[in-house]
Amino acid sequence: MRFYTSFLILSVCIAVKSFGQNELTNASSARETIAYPVALYKAATSQSQNLYNGRQYYMYDSRSEEHQFFLDRKWKKGSVLYDGQLFDSIPMLYDIFQDELVIKHFNGDDLLLQSEKTDYFEVNGHRFERMEAGKNIDAQMRTGFYDVLYNGKTRTLVRRSKQRQETIQDKRVTALFPQKDFFYISKNGRYNAVHSRKSVFSLFPEHKKELRKVLKDQKIRFKKNRELAIARIVAAYDELARL
Repeated sequence: MRFYTSFLILSVCIAVKSFGQNELTNASSARETIAYPVALYKAATSQSQNLYNGRQYYMYDSRSEEHQFFLDRKWKKGSVLYDGQLFDSIPMLYDIFQDELVIKHFNGDDLLLQSEKTDYFEVNGHRFERMEAGKNIDAQMRTGFYDVLYNGKTRTLVRRSKQRQETIQDKRVTALFPQKDFFYISKNGRYNAVHSRKSVFSLFPEHKKELRKVLKDQKIRFKKNRELAIARIVAAYDELARL
């Protein structure tokens, strides 16, 4: 009887110990299961904290039909290399009057990114790179964002700009934002400002005849589509220079 009782007590102790170990194992497994997505969340948010840490941006002249943004005032998703990290599918607006990039925070706020930390951003099929005067562009050019129109050997940049003007219509002050673009073509180690057809062709005197033919064959009128004409001329020049 004593043997049976001792055996029974020993069996119960083993079962209780085994049950306790299983419970500890299950609890540990549960903690690991919870900790994994939490770790992923922390890793993701630690990267995005830099992006969503800017100053709040206030929409000015929001009632005006014209606006201060590139192309339109609708939010478009793009990518941005900010503080050494690449972020994709970010709703953004490019204020070309202030030369500042605005993003939409996931809580609905409009945030202004620090230009000094923004290497480049891509939106609406355009790539804007931040250039510093005297560093990667000529000293007389303005530091800021430049649209890379052509990224070949003869690199071509466009600085998009808008001015704010006020007019009185029906006894109300209305803001206007006329746009002006400044084109720069790199050659001989410096960027050359160009505006007219003549100023562009003067950079490539040795191929002027062939380049004129390119515009003629592609039926591109310089005055009607200056941006496309400059891009095609520079691309054609790079092809001719390789021959």
